[in-house]
Amino acid sequence: MKNMLSIAVIAALAGAASADVYNDNSGNHLSGGDLHDFFQSQGFDHLDIVSANITNDATNLYVDLTLAADLDATNWGKYALAINNGTSPSDAGNGWGRNIDWNGQSITHWVATWADDNGSGIGGQVWDYNGGWNLSGGLSGVDDSQHASGHQIFSIALADLGLSVGDTFTFDIVSTGGGNDPGVDHLSNADFATDDWGNTSLAGSFLSYTVVPTPSSLALIGLGGIVAGRRRR
Repeated sequence: MKNMLSIAVIAALAGAASADVYNDNSGNHLSGGDLHDFFQSQGFDHLDIVSANITNDATNLYVDLTLAADLDATNWGKYALAINNGTSPSDAGNGWGRNIDWNGQSITHWVATWADDNGSGIGGQVWDYNGGWNLSGGLSGVDDSQHASGHQIFSIALADLGLSVGDTFTFDIVSTGGGNDPGVDHLSNADFATDDWGNTSLAGSFLSYTVVPTPSSLALIGLGGIVAGRRRR
């Protein structure tokens, strides 16, 4: 995996738009962070979300998730992007059956990734809901070259998410474990999402992202220029 071309480079070559940056509270909840002390006391800082950078080109959505620990120094980690693309049907569950309460919201797609075997076992799946959860495909790219600095980087084909340029979707990103575990940390929730492996995690209000034309496609339609970087308010 270490010799894979970085997704950041792939995105640049493809003419990706500038990234939206979504920051999360990090650290012990007793000190103002959002990772409950129960998990930090077990050394699970690799489940503590720091931020997510999301961008796109004409065909793919790119996600660069930053965690608060070295992913090469841990044996496992699960990181999922939950999306509602605005179509129906949607579901209050998820493709992996994780113990998550979306707080009255629902999702149409579940992009589940992992960084196992001391970070070297990286991969992911794309699930969609159509009256039931279906494993519909895999990631369009993965990159473990920055695992030591806590980055889980992957891309998904826009078509696999039912998205195209101009669409806005809502989403959350969660870290989790195996089986029926909850979401240990939710990007959408500024407070701790759960305080124990056996307790349901609670999302906050979903975030949003708009799939924008890439700089190259803007030039093709005569608008030219460079798309300015956008940040979540």
